[in-house]
Amino acid sequence: MNTNTKDKKEYLNLATYAFHKPKTLERARAFDKLLEFSKAYGHYENEKLTSMLIDSHFRGYWGDKNVKISGIGYVASYPEYRGNGAIRQLMTESLREDYEEGTIFSYLAPFSYGFYEKFGYHYAFNQKHYKIPAQDFPKGQRTTGEISREKFEFEAEMSNGKTVSKSSEIFKVLTDIHQKAYNQGSLVRSEELWSYFFIHKSQPHAAIYRENGKALGYLLYEFSEMTFVIRELITLTDEAKQALYRFISSHAGSFSEIAWQAPANTLLEEEMIEPQRAEIKLVPYMQARIVNLKEFLKVNGQPNFSVQITDDIIAENNMTIGEGKAEKMTIGQFTAKILKENQAILREYF
Repeated sequence: MNTNTKDKKEYLNLATYAFHKPKTLERARAFDKLLEFSKAYGHYENEKLTSMLIDSHFRGYWGDKNVKISGIGYVASYPEYRGNGAIRQLMTESLREDYEEGTIFSYLAPFSYGFYEKFGYHYAFNQKHYKIPAQDFPKGQRTTGEISREKFEFEAEMSNGKTVSKSSEIFKVLTDIHQKAYNQGSLVRSEELWSYFFIHKSQPHAAIYRENGKALGYLLYEFSEMTFVIRELITLTDEAKQALYRFISSHAGSFSEIAWQAPANTLLEEEMIEPQRAEIKLVPYMQARIVNLKEFLKVNGQPNFSVQITDDIIAENNMTIGEGKAEKMTIGQFTAKILKENQAILREYF
């Protein structure tokens, strides 16, 4: 987006104030990178930014198609300007523009589920949080393949007078594995997204499992004092899973606990010898809403039930679809039902 330097500074100042974050050079660079694939919406009074939100634009998996997905974040106002209706104005404006662009879904991580229900969102995704004594993690098995630990390395090149980071070969490997996994409802990982996270947000370790040179699984992980933190674990075969389990459990002598914020469909407890010693929580995660219902129906087809949908923000979505007696639902309730029936998950942790 074409946000000028003054505007970027104002947005960053409000974001760091509202979310109690220190202003650092690294955070400023991350914010600049975010704005490359996002749009900032701001409300001004006396030429001063008083409220804001960031609408990031992604592609997501739905059936055999990639669809447009919006991610809403950094919704904030300075305390002296809260309650003046600015956030409602910005949310309505961003949803209207996303509708016009044919966006299918919009996701957000709410500070209040009730607040965002006013804008058509509904509780739609869970995460599964594991805290496991390190010695109780599934031991895995030795396999014919090999695991390599790899680093995220970047080199710089000049493009139109600007320095651009080029990612290493590892991103192609991660992307190839990720796009072959079950991803209904999750985001397509472009190189832009991988590099945004691993350059600006976190620097995890990586382990990749290969058989005969073919990558079949990966593990992204970090160390936090005496906790081994799984950031993401994706395997395409049972052999890959067993090998990466074995790699994780081999750290048991160095850590007291293994933690993982996993997709809701994860069933790690079924592979533990002593699952009763683990702390396992199903935790409410993101809200979602369909933005452009007509575009969704083109991609998805008609639902297998009849429903009368109301949308207080986007009037074009007010319609009855399906055959038989129609059940009344808000656009958010309909979205949550569709996501659940289609076993959608959200892998994203960045």
